[in-house]
Amino acid sequence: MGVKEQTKTNLKEAFWSIYKEKPINKISIKEITDTAGYNRGTFYNYYNDVYDILNEIKQGLVPSEELLSSILQSFQDNDLHNLKAEREQARYEIEKSQDQEMNEKIMVLLGPNGDPDFLYEYKKMAREKILNQVKDLDEQNQIKLVYIIEFLISGMIHTWLLWVENNEDMSEEDLDKMLNEIAESGFEKVLVDIFHGGKE
Repeated sequence: MGVKEQTKTNLKEAFWSIYKEKPINKISIKEITDTAGYNRGTFYNYYNDVYDILNEIKQGLVPSEELLSSILQSFQDNDLHNLKAEREQARYEIEKSQDQEMNEKIMVLLGPNGDPDFLYEYKKMAREKILNQVKDLDEQNQIKLVYIIEFLISGMIHTWLLWVENNEDMSEEDLDKMLNEIAESGFEKVLVDIFHGGKE
């Protein structure tokens, strides 16, 4: 990491350590630079204001186009035998990139003292990245895909938030398994298994 990249990282980390404790409209540039050990001029070499630095952090939380492309590729593959394996690999790559620090940032931004626009912006950025990968689809299928993306992202995020709100009352592995089963089999099979004890 070069000097410029390290300086930006230090400024972002200083900002984030403050943002976790107080709303953005209470954060001054001086507070950020004092925490990071720089002067105000250094801050302005990289960012216009505190909202600019927050926006860069938010953009870094959305999966890259490369990862999204690998997921879409698994659904475009006509070989059904390899579909599940490819989807699992793509999911593994996303989990590997979404480390604990990123999850914490998402949690803070979605929390009561976070950014009320973040969920909308997150979904919009993810949607745009996905649609960039499927420009060959006809217009009607692109419209359908937009609604499917909205359903999936909203469902996953709100389920995760409820899990945290409920003090993680089931293991992360069990939650992940349940969400994967819903994604693969649909709600009906999962509900039947619940009410019939998993029996056929």
